[in-house]
Amino acid sequence: MIKIILSTLVGVLLLVIAIVVFYWRDIKYDPSGQDFLIYFGLIPVAVTLFILTPMFIKKIYEYRQEKKDQQVAEAEQRSEEQAQGEKQVEEKIEWTELKVFAVSSLSALAENEAHFDLLQEAVSPELDPQLLNAFGLPILSFRIKDIEDSQEDEDLDLSSRQKRITTLIRQQLEQNSETLYQIASHLKSSAMFYDTKLAQEYRMHPAWIDPNSEYDEAVEQTAESVSRLNCLGIHIILPENLLHAWDEDYGSDTISQHLTELGIIAQQFNVEYHYWGETTAYKNWIKLLKRIQTFDSEVALLIAVDSEIDQETIDDRTWMTEKYIPSEYVSSCCVSGSQVDVQNLSAIKYMRIILNANRAVKVLKDLKLSGVEQYEQEQPFVLVLDDPTEIKSLKKLKHNFDGTAIEAHHYLYSKNSLGHTQPLAQVFGFMLSLHIKDDLFGYVYTADHQQTQVVIGTEFA
Repeated sequence: MIKIILSTLVGVLLLVIAIVVFYWRDIKYDPSGQDFLIYFGLIPVAVTLFILTPMFIKKIYEYRQEKKDQQVAEAEQRSEEQAQGEKQVEEKIEWTELKVFAVSSLSALAENEAHFDLLQEAVSPELDPQLLNAFGLPILSFRIKDIEDSQEDEDLDLSSRQKRITTLIRQQLEQNSETLYQIASHLKSSAMFYDTKLAQEYRMHPAWIDPNSEYDEAVEQTAESVSRLNCLGIHIILPENLLHAWDEDYGSDTISQHLTELGIIAQQFNVEYHYWGETTAYKNWIKLLKRIQTFDSEVALLIAVDSEIDQETIDDRTWMTEKYIPSEYVSSCCVSGSQVDVQNLSAIKYMRIILNANRAVKVLKDLKLSGVEQYEQEQPFVLVLDDPTEIKSLKKLKHNFDGTAIEAHHYLYSKNSLGHTQPLAQVFGFMLSLHIKDDLFGYVYTADHQQTQVVIGTEFA
């Protein structure tokens, strides 16, 4: 291309020079510098452009056609890659199903299902005369009024924060006592039939065997019809800032005392602590639920709890900012894998966790929930674990539910009801979804984990 232009330009220039020079000699013309610029510069260039214009037009047309063909090819390639990617994602979609036997939640707003009504209202924190800022003035907080520090912990060398959290844990253990009692009965029946060593352990402790009989005949007579249940796993989920401050021995002793009173021997339960931060809690929560789903002879009681209703904690939080609103909350649920049956206990809900699913539309279609009547109601049933003021999160939320009948008025936000005590806020919001009415299914979503879809219901197709 360049060679053609240069050769044409040189040829035209030589021709123009020859003609003009001979003409000037014939007329004895004395050219100026401007004449040289016009005749030996501009005119050759203009003639060259005129001669080469058809070629330029052809080249431009070919270039545009090539560009168009390339764009079409790239679009087809992207479409093919996207189709392959969707197929690969679909192949990698993981379904986890859990049974839920009991659930309990408590915060400054409400208890259990009462949260659904209050979260739709603009509930504000209240002035807390027991918590002071750096100027000695009361601050706002979300304090649970009905919970007071236990008298049992007053003489112990524990932080006031641990005392209050321990009180909340005890409250949840009491709330789940009936469920734990049924699990205790099943553990005992299972031990009597499947484990000679544990059976002997039960017979050696009068508190665990009916003292009116040589051994609990009723248990052994029904043991053969009872599926094997080996262990109750207690998972205490705490904020990561308590990792080096929490007295695990005392916490475990408190839990052990309660379980022992229900008749569960130490060999059949274990206590595990988890310390999670705001950015990792939800991911770790899903991992824990996936892990529990794999257990074929174990039930788990999960308790997520946090409290910053503590002056020492407030002093640490407010030295950099005056606008800090502490809160406290606790939630628990008793769950197991779908293959586990518990004697005299029926699942109140089923939890479906779908990983690597980019959109809700396919999940609802697979569960045959695309056209249920609850979409026509105004009652919210989608627990959104994000801040409603974050524009990016709202865009992701809208994208996730595009193509479904779920609309904005079906969303329920729990994050802002917990003030600035946020490490376990998403886990607490997740558990709130387990309180959804039996005639509705619940949905849990967070833009932080776009490919994780959670559906809660009493039954699924």
